[in-house]
Amino acid sequence: MGIMQRLKNSLRTLMVGRNGIDRLSLSMLWLGVTLLLLAAALSSAVLNILALAIYIVAILRIFSRNVAKRRAENKFCTDQITRISKGFAHRRNRLKNRKQYRYFKCPACKAWLRVPRGAGQVKVTCGKCGHQFSYIAK
Repeated sequence: MGIMQRLKNSLRTLMVGRNGIDRLSLSMLWLGVTLLLLAAALSSAVLNILALAIYIVAILRIFSRNVAKRRAENKFCTDQITRISKGFAHRRNRLKNRKQYRYFKCPACKAWLRVPRGAGQVKVTCGKCGHQFSYIAK
């Protein structure tokens, strides 16, 4: 068995029962790289220390044996990223279709709805809460 194979096996044995790299840990490592580059450009010791602290927390997360807690943290982070990215996608879609549709919020649940522009007075039923109301599409 070669040295690389032994190294790979020992690393695999070390990581048994540990969290490993997840999306949050990887994001923290990239944030640390970004802060280090920014610290080098600005000659800032504070940013260097902050980047080092982020690296330490990311490494501790990777080697943590409390997998359930790390998964909960990762799920929270992933849910927030998904929520933000869906909001941007919705705004981009509204901007792209602004000439064909009129976008507005449901008065009951505040969900976004759309009607074709120039349709006149339309009876609208919200798909989320079922609230019915009239809307004049200009």
